[in-house]
Amino acid sequence: MGFYGVLECGSQVFDNHLIIALVERWRRETHTFHFTCGEATITLQDVSIIWGLTIDGEAVTETDVSHKVEQWQHICLDLLGFVSSSKHLKGGHLSMTALHDHYMANLVNDDTSEVDIVKFTFCIALIIIGRIMFPDYQGGSAKLIFLQLLPNIDNVKSYSWGSAVLVFLYRELCNSSRIEKTTMVEPLYILQVENWI
Repeated sequence: MGFYGVLECGSQVFDNHLIIALVERWRRETHTFHFTCGEATITLQDVSIIWGLTIDGEAVTETDVSHKVEQWQHICLDLLGFVSSSKHLKGGHLSMTALHDHYMANLVNDDTSEVDIVKFTFCIALIIIGRIMFPDYQGGSAKLIFLQLLPNIDNVKSYSWGSAVLVFLYRELCNSSRIEKTTMVEPLYILQVENWI
């Protein structure tokens, strides 16, 4: 699927002071950090090198999200192999708790069928996408719109995931740099690694 680089980075300890300092130096007008030595920014090449995500290919775009809870449950059953209760589905978001519980209860072994391995893979992909690449403010749910891009495993790598992550990062940096904003959800790993380099 092309997410191995994201998975290889693992969990990281973030330097909150560095992140806050960077956000304070972000300029929404130019999408750059303003330092005393000049301007700098994060590029597509940076995203590609750090996480190994593709930057060429089809755009990662939102599709129809007007589904009802029952429709999302049906999509989850088809692609993830379980039906989540309506308390774990809110506005096109699936609780990370439900994903994690299903993941832990259905670990792959020698007896696992190929169909179940594919569903397990979709579950892992949604966790990576929802927790690391495109996190929400609480870190507690994943957008199910991304499931609509996953049904054909061979095509997942054809999307420009790196471009989507960079757009998400820029948008969140612009939002976080506003005075009234108190939380950040951008892919902090890319932000931190880029500034170590």
